Amino acid sequence: MEYKIVSKKPVYQGFFSMDVCTVEHERFDGHMQTIVRENMERGDAAAMLLFDPATDQVLLLEQFRIGPAMRDDNPWLIEIVAGIVDAGESIEQAIMREAHEESGFVPYQTTWLGRYYTTPGACSERIDLFLGLVDSTAPVGDGGGIADEHEDIRISWVSRTAAMQMLAEGRIASGAPMLAMLLAFGTPGIVNQQLLQTPQA
Repeated sequence: MEYKIVSKKPVYQGFFSMDVCTVEHERFDGHMQTIVRENMERGDAAAMLLFDPATDQVLLLEQFRIGPAMRDDNPWLIEIVAGIVDAGESIEQAIMREAHEESGFVPYQTTWLGRYYTTPGACSERIDLFLGLVDSTAPVGDGGGIADEHEDIRISWVSRTAAMQMLAEGRIASGAPMLAMLLAFGTPGIVNQQLLQTPQA
C-alpha cells in the first residue's frame, strides 16, 4: 500500500516539536484519501530493564511525570532506565549512557528485546527495548539522574517475583517497563490463568 506526505507545517518548537501534516494514503478498499494529523517529534529513544541473575532481582526507578499529573493521577511512575538518543549516538550508546546516569550501573551483557511506537496516532517516537545484566553489588556511580536536566530518580532493587506481581496488580503503569518485563520474563496471561480454567455453565 502507498502513502505520500503532502505537506508538513511546523507549529511548535521546544524540547519537543509539533507539525501539522497533510497525508495521502491508500485505503484497504483501494481508494485514496487525504487526512490532516498533528505529529509530535521527539526523536528515537531506548529503554533497558536491568536484571541481576545472581540475586534474581530487577532494578526499578521512580520519577515524576507530567502526563499523569495533568490527569490528577499519581505522577511518580515506576519505570526502567530510559532516555532519548542524542545526535551522533547509536541506540546502544544511548542506553548505556542512560543506565550509568539514571541507575549507577552499567550492564556487562545486553539483549535486544524489541521495538515499539509509544503513541503512533500522534507521535513518531519509537523505543528500542533491552535487557541488561548487571551485578547489583558493583555499582559504577550514584545514579539518580542528571541534576542539570532536573532529574530526580529513586532506584530500588526488587525481586523478579515481586516486580511481576506489581505488574499484575497494575502498579506499573508505564509502557516501557510493562513490555520489557513481559518480553524478558513472560507471563501466563489472563486467558490461561482465568478464562480457560473457568468451567462452562
